Amino acid sequence: MNIEKYLVLNKYFLWLFGEKDNRELLRYLKSVEEGESDNLTNFAISLMTKRGVRLSEDDIKDIERYDQNIQEYIGEINQGRQEKIRLKYFQYLAVLFTEIFLDRLTNKKWEFLAELNNFVNSLEKKVRETIGEFSEEDLKKLAFWMATGSGKTLIMHINYLQFLRYKPFEPDNILLITPNEGLSKQHYEEMQKSGIPCRLYSESGSSSGKGDYEVLIIEITKLVENTRGRGRSIHISAFEGKNLIFVDEGHKGKRSEEKKWAKLRDKLI
Repeated sequence: MNIEKYLVLNKYFLWLFGEKDNRELLRYLKSVEEGESDNLTNFAISLMTKRGVRLSEDDIKDIERYDQNIQEYIGEINQGRQEKIRLKYFQYLAVLFTEIFLDRLTNKKWEFLAELNNFVNSLEKKVRETIGEFSEEDLKKLAFWMATGSGKTLIMHINYLQFLRYKPFEPDNILLITPNEGLSKQHYEEMQKSGIPCRLYSESGSSSGKGDYEVLIIEITKLVENTRGRGRSIHISAFEGKNLIFVDEGHKGKRSEEKKWAKLRDKLI
């Protein structure tokens, strides 16, 4: 089966805006001029007035609120930047979908689950049988499947701010897991530009800050699940509790060594 058919959450959001696949909605939003009008972005205005949308009056009010939130996130990230950031149409859509998800997860979880399962039941039989029903457990992870250079790092910074706004749970640890030290340093520098409290993992410190929601940036190779880890390795039990985990290169996990990484990530979650 084509992988797109597994992306039910994405298809559900597309359905809300009257489309069946990404291409059509992206093509529609691409034609919208960047900018704001009456305290709303042109993207939001166009989506709310789009032909075929399945949004109630309350949903449209929610879109207005989401859009204002998104503008606040961008303003916060831009405070320490010389070159100000503006979201491209495809980035805006990714952030908007996350905003809808987190709001419904936090404030309408059971209604949201029911809506998702009703949507699954509307799909073709082969897809229904493969996917089955969504459960609360299925709502613990979000993945962004986007092209190289599409701004996933920036979107992750916004996701961090979105999480803090909705706070579906109080995190004991916040980790950003990377494949190597080079990427860890890049993320550290970018997070500093965005004003996000963060630090690189070092042997002298291993737990994430609690008070200011500090992000601990650590390579997957530094995490171990047995007591034989030495040097700068750290046992995953150091991060007990409720964890907010960001993962760079999250698609990795097929090769032998990478399968161990995937298992470690799952245990942390």
